[in-house]
Amino acid sequence: MDSLVEGGFTERQAKALATALYHLIDSHLVTKDYLDARLAEFRIDFKLEMATMKSDLIQWMCGVVIVQTGMTAVLFKLLH
Repeated sequence: MDSLVEGGFTERQAKALATALYHLIDSHLVTKDYLDARLAEFRIDFKLEMATMKSDLIQWMCGVVIVQTGMTAVLFKLLH
């Protein structure tokens, strides 16, 4: 605040600006606990998404194997 007064601000202006900047900066700060909670939430969401993708991939691959087996059986029957 002293540097503002030395720069030409009145004591009242310097105090108002310092208070406004303090509130602005304070409103954007986060705590380690908040970050840890958000990271844990992200990890849970990520694991759920990966499990869903794994399930979808397994279902798709089973379908492909069934179709491939059927096509192989048909081709084998046609060729013999």
